[in-house]
Amino acid sequence: MSLLTLTPRKIANLLIYWQQACSPIGLALLLTVSGGIWLGQTAIAPQAAQAYTSRTSLFLVRGENEGYETLIRRGDITARAAAQRSFDADLLATEVIVTVTAESQGIALPIMMLQVSRRQWSDRPDPRYWATYYPNARVLLFSESAL
Repeated sequence: MSLLTLTPRKIANLLIYWQQACSPIGLALLLTVSGGIWLGQTAIAPQAAQAYTSRTSLFLVRGENEGYETLIRRGDITARAAAQRSFDADLLATEVIVTVTAESQGIALPIMMLQVSRRQWSDRPDPRYWATYYPNARVLLFSESAL
């Protein structure tokens, strides 16, 4: 059967036959190629890691006859240890926030907050540089008439 002897009706029937015969193969080929492309893109450029902020709260109890400066120094030491521990324990943490709360005479107030990124901490691991201190806590925690 040559193409010259085919009528338009026979060509249409032939096209329908090829479309029905090749349809499952075409679908399988399409899925294989698209799956291969997706797998190749994932292998070459994996998904970005999810970074987040690690939050820690510390609670200090004021010792008898302990002054404000000593309490702040203790807060600095514990905040430094908590920040370093957070960065060491979790590689996805890009920022650490440590809130230090002190209790004295039945009153608990935040005395400082350390908020630092991993890059800042690796450049300068000094909590006094990155911390925010709350000076009003001194008045409230160390006044005798606070109760």
